[in-house]
Amino acid sequence: MQSLINKIENSPISKLHTMIVVLAMLLAAQIQYIQHGWINPDSVLYFESARFFAAGQWKEALQVWSWPLYPVLLATIHNVSGLGIQTAAQLLNVLFFGISAFSFTQIIRLAGGSQLTMLAGALILFSAQYIVGDVLEMLMRDEGFWAFYLSGLVFFIRFYQHLRLRDAVLWQLCAIIATLFRIEAITYLILLPALFLLSPSFTIKQRIRYFLIGHALNILLALTLVLVIALHGELSIRSFGRLQEVFTLNLYDELTHKLFKKAAIMSNEVLGKYLGEFSVQGLLLTFLYVIVAKTVSATGFINLVMALFAVKNRNALFESKAFSALSYAALISLANMALIITKVFVLSSRYAIALAFILMICASFQFASIINKPHSLAKASRFKWLTLVLIVSMLLGLIINILPKPEGYNYIQEAAAWVKASNTKNKPVFSDESRIRYYMGMTFMRSDGTSWKMVKHEMDNQSIQNYEFLLISHSVKHPEHEKVIADRLPQFKEVKRFNGVKAKKSIVIYRKVTE
Repeated sequence: MQSLINKIENSPISKLHTMIVVLAMLLAAQIQYIQHGWINPDSVLYFESARFFAAGQWKEALQVWSWPLYPVLLATIHNVSGLGIQTAAQLLNVLFFGISAFSFTQIIRLAGGSQLTMLAGALILFSAQYIVGDVLEMLMRDEGFWAFYLSGLVFFIRFYQHLRLRDAVLWQLCAIIATLFRIEAITYLILLPALFLLSPSFTIKQRIRYFLIGHALNILLALTLVLVIALHGELSIRSFGRLQEVFTLNLYDELTHKLFKKAAIMSNEVLGKYLGEFSVQGLLLTFLYVIVAKTVSATGFINLVMALFAVKNRNALFESKAFSALSYAALISLANMALIITKVFVLSSRYAIALAFILMICASFQFASIINKPHSLAKASRFKWLTLVLIVSMLLGLIINILPKPEGYNYIQEAAAWVKASNTKNKPVFSDESRIRYYMGMTFMRSDGTSWKMVKHEMDNQSIQNYEFLLISHSVKHPEHEKVIADRLPQFKEVKRFNGVKAKKSIVIYRKVTE
């Protein structure tokens, strides 16, 4: 083991970095391959917007999706290369994950990590069950956010360490691009330079100076935005898409409206008059639990434990300024999660990935320390077993990530293909699932509610009678939906059923019976 460690430590960093990036891109390509064309429901929106952009119909594209960078990139690749929009998304996915892996390991290096630490970090990243196993397969803007969020951290850490102007500019450029992928990145853009104001290693003049340098490009963009709005009276902050969510005079009311509304319900319906005054505190404690649970889900329990030990031993493991920057970015990530769950009462684990990356970087240092740390003879055997268990568990995670998907994974595509093959006369087809409509080349329909609401709407206004085939989504959570269809649509009979993984969800195909 020691000879292998020495070989890794003596290898050139550039070669190791290149190897990690190549492996990351191969991993992303393999994950796309085993999907066999599977997409996330959100991808349909991006693809439809990209289709309009590719056709030069910008207004229509923005009506489909108002935060346009990702669809614009898809449309550009489509127009330049002639590749399909979905293929363009797959290529971007591979590229973005390569950038993410490069920046992830570069942060480890800037934080004082050795080649062994970088390799440990790569293994932690590649074996991540949620980030790589679940989210990387989705053709979404998140991967672009990962790439430029992590690249922004690279340049910010370098700026904080060396105070170079080019690093300050590059950090802001990356953060701005990350914001154009996901709006919550704007909090890093606005708040991260405040680290200089809190740093005791600078004089007051230096703190203000570097804080302003860290915001120079932002200030220039803000002044340009104000000037554009002033020169064009018809423009307002609402004209700039989702920026209105951040720059609003009613920010506090928008963030807390739903909280206080739900707290009132909890006070009246659950806690009663004697405990009702604690409803807000109760909800906030629930939010805290959800944030912790989502962080564990995104990071992985083993990685989280190693990260906590690394933080405990931070003075021995990390370069101090890099650790300060990562810690501050982690606090911003927590603030983002808290704001999101307070405003919309929803918190996907995807919103915890920004924090998970930082925790996984910390875990890399502890993992490398466990592998490389000399121990007394009494402890040597114990730590060898611990090292072996950690390596094997991560290799198993990596293998699980790249294994072919189980039967039923592509059930939506299979249902769409069956109807296309069976509907030789091109009779009208209805589906409540946006991905089926995409796979069948049907007209895009924006849904304002759940798929079942769409089905009920079609039944209520009798429009559903105009179709020959119905493809309806069903779930074991709502078995009553099948009975409703049987009762209200006796002229439609089930002709085929495609089950998802473990038959928890299914697409049932109904066909109109003609007497």
